[in-house]
Amino acid sequence: MLKRGFTLLEVLVVVIIIGILASIAMPQYFSTLAKARSAEGVANVGSMRMSLDRYWYENTSVAAAAADLDLLDIDNPNDVINRLYNYTVTDNGTTTTVRVYSVRAERVGDAANNWIQWTQTNNELGKLTRSELLGGPTS
Repeated sequence: MLKRGFTLLEVLVVVIIIGILASIAMPQYFSTLAKARSAEGVANVGSMRMSLDRYWYENTSVAAAAADLDLLDIDNPNDVINRLYNYTVTDNGTTTTVRVYSVRAERVGDAANNWIQWTQTNNELGKLTRSELLGGPTS
């Protein structure tokens, strides 16, 4: 009489192989997911920066836009219900001739360790910095 099915040893070998593959794949998956979330923050900070520059050229100020992001010509990223970051704009002394502001994105639930910031000083090229969790400072 022929017996059909798998032995316990064969099933255990398959389970062990699947476990090994999962232990290799899961860290890579979470790393890719974190990079994608970071890319969203960088993209939103970039669009806010460009919109603030346009706003400054039209109004020679960013104070009102810093207080109310709805004044910018972009969708307010803080209006999204399931957003990943909280976005803020700080006017650091902008005048009619000089732009000095910062745009900051802080990860919801982990603001101290997970943030992205664009700092614009004078009319020079600004600087993008990130928390160590997101790969550290960049420019």
